[in-house]
Amino acid sequence: MVTSTLTAKAMKMNTQITIFKKLLLTECLVVLFILTASTLFAQQHPSLDNYLFTPVAVSPAHAGMQDQHVVSIVDAQWVGLKGAPRTGMISMDYRNLRGLGLNLTLINDQIGPAVTQHAAVSGAYHLQVSDNTKLSTGLRVTVGRTSVDLLDETYYDLVDPNIYDLQGPLMANVDIGSTFNTPTYYAGISFKNVNRAELYDNNYTAQVLQVFGGYRLPLKSQWSLRSSFLASAATNSPADLNFHAFVEHQEKWGLGAHYSPADEMGLLLRLNPSRDWHVFYQYNYPLTDLVYLTQRSHVIGLSFNVAPRIDSFTSPRLFL
Repeated sequence: MVTSTLTAKAMKMNTQITIFKKLLLTECLVVLFILTASTLFAQQHPSLDNYLFTPVAVSPAHAGMQDQHVVSIVDAQWVGLKGAPRTGMISMDYRNLRGLGLNLTLINDQIGPAVTQHAAVSGAYHLQVSDNTKLSTGLRVTVGRTSVDLLDETYYDLVDPNIYDLQGPLMANVDIGSTFNTPTYYAGISFKNVNRAELYDNNYTAQVLQVFGGYRLPLKSQWSLRSSFLASAATNSPADLNFHAFVEHQEKWGLGAHYSPADEMGLLLRLNPSRDWHVFYQYNYPLTDLVYLTQRSHVIGLSFNVAPRIDSFTSPRLFL
């Protein structure tokens, strides 16, 4: 009788453990989906508030506008919070005399246990409309995957190894964009995730429509003022606005500010030690409830030219 009772209890305990493992695995899959779905727009096109430094992040039509520069950015958001977003990006630009621009961007993005890695190839054609006016049209293909590493989490059951490392599906997204450029202003539009890549059954990446523009105002004594805006609207998400103002002296150094009403505000600094080397820094201050937990985010970037300039094909320098 005692043996039968113990056997029944053991079977019941094993059943409960099995159910718990299945529930835990299901919860992990849900976490993977939520992290992927909620961060896909931000991670697919990170550093949008830094688009003056990396204009191709806004639109593939900007491929080739940064000469043969290589741009490297490290974005540390919400410093002091465990699991806060960390983004590393390297962007390589190329253009030729026939108006063709190419860009390769590699991104590593981490939020908590979720790590997203992307490779994006952008191509653009810069049509010479007049002596000082160009119409640029571009296409980008991005391939990436999100994985969740739960090795640092706390577990009650260390038996099933499937719950420790979850790999999301390999996704491909297509972006299109067009920009009208003159020596003093630019305006453009981009449409991202045109194909709506499928994450899981009946779950797709959000489509994003962006409108942007900028203006350069010459001032006295070789000073200039550059202002710009970026408006974004994503599926099932509120609209987002970004504004920038940047004062520059002789294209050697400059100081500016940016403001996003629903997100953050901050300061920008850019130094040009030489014609082909640029260093920039951005400080962000949150305007949400995060201000009670952290009051700083930092962006550090470096760009350098890897090939001789093509002086006979000049693009308006409206970005930093």
